[in-house]
Amino acid sequence: MFATPKQKNAAPETVSSLVDVIERFNESSSKLELRHAALMQEIEDLREQVKRKDEEMKRSERLAMLGETAAALAHEVRNPLGAIALFVSMLKNDLTNQPQPLSLVEEIEKSISSLDQVVSNVLHFAKNNKLHLAPVNLHSLAQEVCHHFIGLYGQIATLSVKCEGNPYAMADGQALRQCLYNLMTNALQITAFSGVIDLEVRDDLASDGVLIIVRDDGSGIPDEILPRLFEPFASGRREGTGLGLSIVKRIVVAHGGGISARNVPGAEFTIRLPRRAVEG
Repeated sequence: MFATPKQKNAAPETVSSLVDVIERFNESSSKLELRHAALMQEIEDLREQVKRKDEEMKRSERLAMLGETAAALAHEVRNPLGAIALFVSMLKNDLTNQPQPLSLVEEIEKSISSLDQVVSNVLHFAKNNKLHLAPVNLHSLAQEVCHHFIGLYGQIATLSVKCEGNPYAMADGQALRQCLYNLMTNALQITAFSGVIDLEVRDDLASDGVLIIVRDDGSGIPDEILPRLFEPFASGRREGTGLGLSIVKRIVVAHGGGISARNVPGAEFTIRLPRRAVEG
């Protein structure tokens, strides 16, 4: 049986249709493969997120337990430490005209001050303290803190304070005092209590806020510590608890501000505060 002309033309059209179907199938298959790969990547990313969240929760639980234990110990330490400080103060008055024993008592006083700072940090870390906002003269606060450390370490370290611009901000004065104490203590420790430390307070022209800057001429911040510098217990030194800078960040963030650190080549810490903290 012979094919008619119409039947002869049907075969190429059928082949063309099959080619189109195959091409569409291949295109759809490629899209499905790409989508499948994207979904698998999303699943892997979600697994990593869940893993990180789980680790963060476990870490938070450990920190909370550690904080409670440390706070209990700190309370036990603070009372006798206060009595020791009182007795040392009385002893200093009795030794005013005896330079050699007086210098030994002053060394004891420095150790008491360091211990008291550790206790304060532990107690502050264990509590989620609410801010008590009031007008604060940041210039007076900075000068007070700097003069405190000059009184303790001024014979071996060079400490200076520079204040410019508008001194006032609505903030928690006691909490900011803790920040400055921690930053100054950190700078003194990293310079072995014998370096050059500058404390500066000035206007933040970029945000109409306040800048508080503490810089030293020490060895700087190790590269491996810098990314986690403000995490609890992150410290590149043997001395200290590793809580000081994390507490500074917690206080600054609670005020609606931010803190950064860099090497210049010594360490420089910059706090940025709004003129009016948001009461939480």
